[in-house]
Amino acid sequence: MKAADLRKAILQYAVEGKLVQQDNQDEPASILYEKIIAEKENLIKQGKIKKEKPLPPITNDDIPYNIPENWKWVRLGEVCEIKRGNGLTKNDFTDSGIPCIHYGQIHKYYKYSTHTTLSYTSEQVAYKLKTVDYTDIIMVITSENINDVCKSIAWLGNYQIVTGGHTAIIKHWINPLYLIYLFNSNCFQLQKNKIAKGMKVIEVSSEKLKHIIFPLPPLKEQERIVKKIDELMGLCDKLEQEEEKLLALDKNFMENLPKSILQYAVEGKLVNQDIYDEPASILYKKIIAEKENLIKQGKIKKEKPLPSITDDDIPYNIPENWKWVRLGEVATINGGYAFKSGLFKNHGIRVIRISDFNENGLINKNIVRYEYFDKLNEYMLNKYNIIICMTGGTVGKSLLIADVTEPMVTNQRVATIKIRTINEQYIHYVILSNLIQNIIQKAKLSTNDNISLDTIKCFPIPLPPLKEQERIIKKVDELLTYCNKLKDYIL
Repeated sequence: MKAADLRKAILQYAVEGKLVQQDNQDEPASILYEKIIAEKENLIKQGKIKKEKPLPPITNDDIPYNIPENWKWVRLGEVCEIKRGNGLTKNDFTDSGIPCIHYGQIHKYYKYSTHTTLSYTSEQVAYKLKTVDYTDIIMVITSENINDVCKSIAWLGNYQIVTGGHTAIIKHWINPLYLIYLFNSNCFQLQKNKIAKGMKVIEVSSEKLKHIIFPLPPLKEQERIVKKIDELMGLCDKLEQEEEKLLALDKNFMENLPKSILQYAVEGKLVNQDIYDEPASILYKKIIAEKENLIKQGKIKKEKPLPSITDDDIPYNIPENWKWVRLGEVATINGGYAFKSGLFKNHGIRVIRISDFNENGLINKNIVRYEYFDKLNEYMLNKYNIIICMTGGTVGKSLLIADVTEPMVTNQRVATIKIRTINEQYIHYVILSNLIQNIIQKAKLSTNDNISLDTIKCFPIPLPPLKEQERIIKKVDELLTYCNKLKDYIL
């Protein structure tokens, strides 16, 4: 059970007489009720409070559950005097004067206050407001949020204050904290929701508040109930803190789990190696031979050799049948064409720009196009090409083109990675892993949110045998699917 649900259960148990034991020596609530009625009649005779019309008796149909024998069902207006506050605007606040509490300040307190938030008003304004004495309850009766209606605090300060509109002042002869806990219980909240009126502004009238019924325990039991609730609410506070820590861990866990899966994959720890797989060293030689053949045929350009991978470049050990290579050795990497933005059109070839990237791929808004000409051929995107942003807010974002539904070319600062022989999805998972993302972050910090083509070409790639690449992709896809399901469950 979550802390919020536990709090509700504790409060409901309390007002059902199930939280603490009854004591036969306690003066029963019926006598307390008679004393309160007598006290109210005496105050009416003295002219200190007004006589009100009698409230309807409580019938069996009104009673929602059984209570202990020495308790009594009563109406709030029978045992309390409820006064509605009057106007107090922001313009009435002063730097000093008579201490006052505004209805908005009540939301800052849990159950009681012994001080105000040092709001003051002038004596002239305070003279027109309702006064709040020790143990009085201040209740919000108007709000835009139904959950804030009837939020209450007990005033336990040793001096008198005033309060303004949107509040009710409840004077009573009951333990004030028992009343506060009662007002937060389902017993009270269900009745409050029935009498609350309004759409944009929700209000509970002081007259209807008087009709709410509640269980009145003996005075001494009220004290025991408050003490036990205080103790249990303290435990709920600790539980809530642990829930928040756990939720934070869950969120971090869900953020880090996919990264961990990818990192395990590119370290050769996700699937078993097979001694019968053709080792990556042979695959590497085939790729180099194929590239040299394409250069001879004039299909790709010859590039300057990339620096050899040294021990300083290798961040971790990989299986014996794997090989460390540079991305530029096993792929053809080009930047995009430098289009003139002023010449973009609504027809022609779609142009992929850095602003077209988001977390989930390419956005479909604000698509721009350009008229085709022969020079664009080398910038055309094909199925399974990888594109990566080289500058701006999306720097380092990458995408594997799963399908090409229309002709597309890349704009400048969007690099295209074309791979042969190797599984493109595996290479993309390497780019998404911490191995490459950490390199991108370092490059961004040193170059003001930019990565160069040379940086991309020099990415160190752990190359597995081709068949193991396929096993890795299958396992990663399976685990990332589980991650998404787990994310939905936890969050």
